[in-house]
Amino acid sequence: MWLPGRQSGVQISLLSWAQDSEDVMRKGVAAANQKTNRVGEMQETETSNNIASSGPSGSNTNPYEPVWDGIRQVSPSAVLLRGPACLNPIWPGSNSGDIDVLAEDGTIAVVRAFLREQGFHRVFKPHAYLERYRRWTRGDMQPHTVDLFKTVEWGPGYRQAKANGALSDTRVASLLHAVVDGKGTARFEREHHGTPWQWELPGIGRFGLLGKALWRLGSPSLLTGYLVLTGAIRPHPAAIFTSLFRRVAYLIWKLRGRVGMEIAFLGVDGAGKTSVASALLRLPVPVKMVYIYLGMGDHDYRTAPMRFIMRHNFPSVLKRILLRFDLLVRRMEGWLYSRRGWIVVYDRHPFERVDPRSRSLTGLARNVLNSIYAWRVDWTFWLTGDYYAIYRRKGDYPVSDLEMVDERYRNVLKHYDLPNDKIDVTRKDLQEVISIATRRVLELHKERVSIDRITSRVLRAAFE
Repeated sequence: MWLPGRQSGVQISLLSWAQDSEDVMRKGVAAANQKTNRVGEMQETETSNNIASSGPSGSNTNPYEPVWDGIRQVSPSAVLLRGPACLNPIWPGSNSGDIDVLAEDGTIAVVRAFLREQGFHRVFKPHAYLERYRRWTRGDMQPHTVDLFKTVEWGPGYRQAKANGALSDTRVASLLHAVVDGKGTARFEREHHGTPWQWELPGIGRFGLLGKALWRLGSPSLLTGYLVLTGAIRPHPAAIFTSLFRRVAYLIWKLRGRVGMEIAFLGVDGAGKTSVASALLRLPVPVKMVYIYLGMGDHDYRTAPMRFIMRHNFPSVLKRILLRFDLLVRRMEGWLYSRRGWIVVYDRHPFERVDPRSRSLTGLARNVLNSIYAWRVDWTFWLTGDYYAIYRRKGDYPVSDLEMVDERYRNVLKHYDLPNDKIDVTRKDLQEVISIATRRVLELHKERVSIDRITSRVLRAAFE
């Protein structure tokens, strides 16, 4: 049972649930960021078992080694273009990295099939000459990424002019990666401990005064133009056009299918909504995440009128009305972030104040006010459990009130048919609850970002 005691001090550990942990952690996260449908235990699917948990990796072996070995079995002439220290066996699980693989002609289809068998899914990459595959593995804090190249090109579609079909020299490849791919000149200097004109770079030629000046300026786009003018690289118009077309197609798909998502936590006082919500901000996903509090803390108000009336003695009716407007602003903020592809985590639920059982005029009026910001989120985590055990954590509300409020939450989920996971927080410790929420969010994120789920024939053809 999840029942730690009170702690003293300002800093609160995620591994213990002190009496005031929820309010303190909410304030810390909010200040830092002022910037299926079934009510029951979540059943782990085969997919969720392959998705990362929040813990660090316990292995020092490079996870890309078996992937690379498998690719070479189905595509014997495949070439490893780039990778984390060229598959050095030392693998710090907390660091990010990927491998770039040039597949043998005619083996792209079998390499794709192999990667999908290994749990990878294809994600958006506009380039015509490569496909990106990604997966999460339990225990790793970063996703594994494989860029599958069909031809050796750079940026939106540039080729080395004097390569004659041969692979680029290591330093030349690093230079083009830093410049044309936009990784930055500092990256090249860090990897090779110097500037490019210190070596003879096949196919690049000597850096003149203009080239050295542009290098010191550090603008990848200007350096790319310089390399085109000097004849080191040449544009591939078809690839560049395809890249632009795919960006437009992806934008249309995002607007139609919404790649981002909104996650909300529902539960009685003391269930641990803030602790779990704040832990989700450390999810190993390559997208931005934002935390939004939908409660009533003074420091969380977004609108100037609400902050103004809270500093003065205004009637409580006006405060309640403007509070709903302030919550609407917060909800719109989260919705807009989700439309941009971000993952939005709501501490408290938009439907938290709605009571579908209410039949009185006062209750109906209250529901109308609360409904202005209460539209559906993509997934709800309902944190519940033994009410007496939850009461012992904070003791702010009697057990009877907790039971009554949780029953209302049950009716809200049922009445509005909200997809959710019910988690008994008194039978699981904090790390188990975080792990369940993490696996579910990563599973949903994987389904949303995978372009394999595109159903439109026109949009699917754009990415083939």
